[in-house]
Amino acid sequence: MSGYFNYYPFAAVVGQEQAKRAILIALVNQKAGGLLISGVTGTAKSVLVRGAAALSGERALLNLPLNVTEDMLFGSIDLEYAVAKGERRFEPGLLGRADGNVLYIDEVNLLRPELLTAVLDINIAGENRVERDGISFTHKAEYTVIGTMDPREGVLPNHILDRFGLFVETENLKEKEPRREIMQRLLDFARDGKAFREQYAEETEQLKAQVARARELLPEVEISEAMLELAVQYCTQAFCAGHRADLYLLETARAIAALAGRTYILPKDMEEAALYVLPHRMRKPPEPQPEEEPPQEEPEEQEEETDPPEDDADDTDGQEDTLPPPPPPENGDNEEEQNDDGEQDKDEPDSPEQNPQNNDQQEDKVDGIDTHFPMPKMVLDMGRDQINRKGSGKRSLTKTDLKQGRYVRAEIPKNKVDDLAFDATIRAAAPYQRHRPKNDCAINIQQGDLRQRVREKRIGTTFLFVVDASGSMGAQERMRAVKGAIFAMLQEAYQKRDKVGMIAFRRKVAEELLPITRSVDLAQKRLAELPTGGKTPLAEGLAQAFISLDMLKRKEPDAEPVLVLVTDGRANSVVQEGEDPVESALKLARQIHKAKITSVVIDTEMDFIKLGVARQVAAEMGANYYKLKQLSQGDILHIVRNLGI
Repeated sequence: MSGYFNYYPFAAVVGQEQAKRAILIALVNQKAGGLLISGVTGTAKSVLVRGAAALSGERALLNLPLNVTEDMLFGSIDLEYAVAKGERRFEPGLLGRADGNVLYIDEVNLLRPELLTAVLDINIAGENRVERDGISFTHKAEYTVIGTMDPREGVLPNHILDRFGLFVETENLKEKEPRREIMQRLLDFARDGKAFREQYAEETEQLKAQVARARELLPEVEISEAMLELAVQYCTQAFCAGHRADLYLLETARAIAALAGRTYILPKDMEEAALYVLPHRMRKPPEPQPEEEPPQEEPEEQEEETDPPEDDADDTDGQEDTLPPPPPPENGDNEEEQNDDGEQDKDEPDSPEQNPQNNDQQEDKVDGIDTHFPMPKMVLDMGRDQINRKGSGKRSLTKTDLKQGRYVRAEIPKNKVDDLAFDATIRAAAPYQRHRPKNDCAINIQQGDLRQRVREKRIGTTFLFVVDASGSMGAQERMRAVKGAIFAMLQEAYQKRDKVGMIAFRRKVAEELLPITRSVDLAQKRLAELPTGGKTPLAEGLAQAFISLDMLKRKEPDAEPVLVLVTDGRANSVVQEGEDPVESALKLARQIHKAKITSVVIDTEMDFIKLGVARQVAAEMGANYYKLKQLSQGDILHIVRNLGI
């Protein structure tokens, strides 16, 4: 708002040229969809936005606080008018004042998701429709949204990211000279802010005039058929979902052309626009199903090229034993163990990787932890429910009946009021004051006017890691990577004050390495000491996890744990003879799904011949499914609630 003259000058910021350019584009064209600036603390995100207020002309910069309530944001009843006149009249909220201005949301990723979605959707629609406190009102709401965030404090889901037209990341300058210049300017600004701003007054006025001219010229900028075709081509090649990307790309290119003083768009404008519009919308191309790519009639030739010693052993018994489907996997399953090919087992190389049937006779192997495993950001989206949960932490927002947490809205009480919402109560009583006796009170409040506060707070989550420690997991440094992924998740759990537990299954049993606890350090120690070896009792691991989580539910009914299963899915061991190990695991998976346990399956299967059992287990569990290779390539690990069947 007014008072921008107290801010650090926009033109004085060292570097961050992309962010500066994106802000100018957002100021010129409101239809470009607003701007999201992401970067770690100390990269001048907020400084740039507040400094840009001096460039926006008559438009004000309004700050949207994170503790904003619904009535403050959308508007509500005019309390003073209702008390005086006994009539309801709408009083605009922050969005009403934002019309025609710039709305700034600092730490936008920490704002309640439903409020942020509403702010962005109202801007797209151009109007705010309010129906609350007995009022129905619609008013114009067109504004430029600029948000800043630190990705280390949490990321935004894709459906919200897509509502931002532009996205840019600020740079962490590491070179000596730029850092020295930043420090010198900050010292000069702290010593005499007024004199410092005067040094950049001329450059600030030039930028302000450039934005004003571009805004005037913008309506005259036309989009040719060639540029329309180019926009579609860019978005198609980026595999963008929906059509917002195409529209925002064209509007951004129009702003770039207007800033250059042109009424037509050039290909270079489209190319620059793509730098801001496409990065947060780009999707991966559909996978060509590599598992079905190798032809069935050529497995012998493929195996001879990749693993000659095993083929030599197969030749002693004849190649026909390896041909009938399903083919015996390199890392073992139950079929070959149930055959009577004893001689073949003796002739096979005696290693856990090539002959998992003998894993129970092999010595255990303890792999190290890949502490540099590039684990991506973990996003926990448990949705919203009507359960009041207790606890503490920093991960998930939840309703709470404790008199703690953020006051988000008011509701008509269902029972006795124990947390009175004064503002909502007064608004409910205001229209009736002309007809009620004063009784020496400024406002006469009756029982029906009372409103209960609804609060939200952050709590931690309980993660139960169920880890496959069989012999097949020791192949190809696989367990080292698995431990690295879990290690990274444990570190994040420590930061979010989560609880963790750990179960390992191998040979014929599942062992609880760590009961559910807040001691993440102890979990990391158990992980480091975890050996690999033996067969794969997948069903036993799932059964033990189900029992542990059932006990947790009995002790803490409002707990909402997350089961993280890490396995290659090559089940080949059961407790009762005659059972099918895979079917037993799928049966347990269905029970977990029915119990509405939120779960994640990380598939570590990397062998040439893939059985895909882990994917089947994930489907039966209703779990979020990831491949270990996906995580190492930086995909966001997004966990959503299992809604059950």
